[in-house]
Amino acid sequence: MTKKNGTSGENTSQHISYLAALQQLADHSRRELAQLMPHYGERGRIAEEIIKGVLTRILPKRFSISTGVIFSADGQVSQQTDIVIYDNFYNSPLLSEFGSCVFPVETVYATVEVKSVLTKRELRKSMDAIMRLRSVGRKRHYVVPGLKIENDKVRSVSLKQIQTVPPRNYIVAFSEKGLGPKYEGFCTNLRACLDQDNSHVHGVCVLDRNWFAGRWAFRSPAQLFGREGHGLLDLYTHILKGQQNFSIHAMDMDAYLTEQEGG
Repeated sequence: MTKKNGTSGENTSQHISYLAALQQLADHSRRELAQLMPHYGERGRIAEEIIKGVLTRILPKRFSISTGVIFSADGQVSQQTDIVIYDNFYNSPLLSEFGSCVFPVETVYATVEVKSVLTKRELRKSMDAIMRLRSVGRKRHYVVPGLKIENDKVRSVSLKQIQTVPPRNYIVAFSEKGLGPKYEGFCTNLRACLDQDNSHVHGVCVLDRNWFAGRWAFRSPAQLFGREGHGLLDLYTHILKGQQNFSIHAMDMDAYLTEQEGG
């Protein structure tokens, strides 16, 4: 009995150590970028690839990772998005060219804005992009399986469904400037930014500080949760838990293909 309990504890420790190792990998890459890439723009592009690689390892295989633009059936379009986590089971991107894709919003689970250095200005720019994306995602069109009774017989049918929950949105930065230097001050500055125009972001992770802060939904003024010490681990946990209550089905092509009158 004692041996069995010890084995269980070892497995738990190994699991935590694996996730911690992913965080150490990102931290090591950040330090290399700081030494080898003096231009922040170049560091940002390489940073995207590092985060994509880590997310690819930890997310379920029904999701894929890419970069691109997201659009809706009513013609709204997002800005170029650093990282798009999209469904690769029921759907696929509309177009893929040179590593950048065009995504119907119905296919998108979450997005990540990647920053080399997160400042108040960069935080505001990211939140503006996120609010634009949330507007794009306010009406998602799906075809879902259902049942219909005809002549006392049950048969399978396809039902059109509109969902109004936008994709989830995160910000990941290798470092911050002017938002700390302590976790409490970071959260204070983040809340103030969120409350300026009731912006929304599901989580912000600062790698070199090992911080993560997420926002509770439907609470105004903004209320945050999170901690220092396990930033990347908390980010991954939040992304993984979020998929459990975020529905993605086959997109309703008719919402995009129906011709306008007189067209």
